[in-house]
Amino acid sequence: MSKQKSLQKNDSSLGTAEPQKKITSKAARWFVLTVILIFACGGLVWYGQQIIDSINASFDQSNQKIEAVSQTLNANGEELASVAASQENMKEIFKTQNFNLEQLRNRDTEQRQTLIGLQNQINEVSTISSEGGDYWLTHQAGYFLNIAKTELSLFGNQASAKSALLSAQQSIQQLPDKYQIVDQSVQSALSKLDPEGYNTKKNQILISVQNIKHSVDSLVVNKIEMQQLAKEENEHQGARSAVKNAWQQIVAAFKNLVVVRSNNDAQSLRLNATQKQITKTLIGLQLEMIRFAVLQSDDDKYQASLNSCIELMESSFNIDTPSVRELLNQLVVLKNFELKQSVPEIDDALALLQETNAS
Repeated sequence: MSKQKSLQKNDSSLGTAEPQKKITSKAARWFVLTVILIFACGGLVWYGQQIIDSINASFDQSNQKIEAVSQTLNANGEELASVAASQENMKEIFKTQNFNLEQLRNRDTEQRQTLIGLQNQINEVSTISSEGGDYWLTHQAGYFLNIAKTELSLFGNQASAKSALLSAQQSIQQLPDKYQIVDQSVQSALSKLDPEGYNTKKNQILISVQNIKHSVDSLVVNKIEMQQLAKEENEHQGARSAVKNAWQQIVAAFKNLVVVRSNNDAQSLRLNATQKQITKTLIGLQLEMIRFAVLQSDDDKYQASLNSCIELMESSFNIDTPSVRELLNQLVVLKNFELKQSVPEIDDALALLQETNAS
C-alpha cells in the first residue's frame, strides 16, 4: 500500500512538473524574443538615425555648395556690373575724345582758313606795293618817323626811337635818289641818340640823388650838433665872465642859468629836433619826387622837384658852408639833364619827306 502511494505521488509530481517546465521554457522564449526585438528595434532606430544624419550632412554639404555657387555668381555679377560700368565710362571717354578731336579739327580748319586769309592779304599787300611803286615805302617811312617822335616826346624811350628810325631809314634807302636828303636828316637824328649812354646817365642821376639824400641826413645832424656846441660855449663864456665879478653874483647867475636851461634850452632842443625831422622829411620827399620823375622820364616834375629841393636847402642851411655849396652844385648839375630829349631832325625828316612826295 505504501509503495502504491509513493508511486502515485511520484506520478502526480511528474504530471505536475512537466506542465511547469513547458510554461518556463515558453516564458524564456518570449523573454529572449522580447530582448531580441528590443535590440532589433534599437538597432533599427540607430541605423535609421545614422541614415537621417548622413542625409542631413549631405543636405548641409549641398547647401554649402549652393551658397558657394551663389556667392560666386554674386561676385561674377558684381564683376560683370563693374565691367559694364567701365565699358560705359570708356564709351563716355571715347565720346569726349571724339568731341575734342572734332573741335581740334574745326580749329585746325579755322586756322588754315585764317592762314590762307593772311597769305592772301600778304599777297595783296605785295601786289599793292609792287603796283604803287614808292607809295608804300614813303608811308612806311613816315609811320616809323612818327613812332620815333612819339617815343621821344611822350616816353623819352631812346631805344625804341632809335629802332623806329633805323626801320624808317631802311624804307627810305629803297626809294629813289631824291629821298637822300631825308636819309641825311634821319642819319643826323640817329647820331644824337645814345640809348646806352642815356640809361647810364639816368642810373648816375639816381645814384647821385641817393648820395645827396645821405649827405643831407648827415648835414642836418651836424648842423644841430654845431648849434648845441655854440650854445654851450656861449654859456661857458657867460659863466666865466660872471666869476670875475663876485661870488654872490656867480651864485645868482648860476641859479638863473639853471632856470634858463630848465625852460628855454629844453624848448630849444625840442624845437631843433622837430626842425631836424621836418627838414629831413621835406628834402627827402623832394629827392624821392626827383627819383620818380627820372624813372617816368617826366621833365616837368623833374625840374620842379629839383627847384623845390634847392630852395629848401638854401632856406634850411648856410649856403656859405662848403658841404652845403657842394650839394647845391650837384643839384644844379642835375638840372642840365633832359629826360625827354628833343631831336628836331625827326621833324625835319618828316617835312622833307612830305615835300619830296609832293614834288
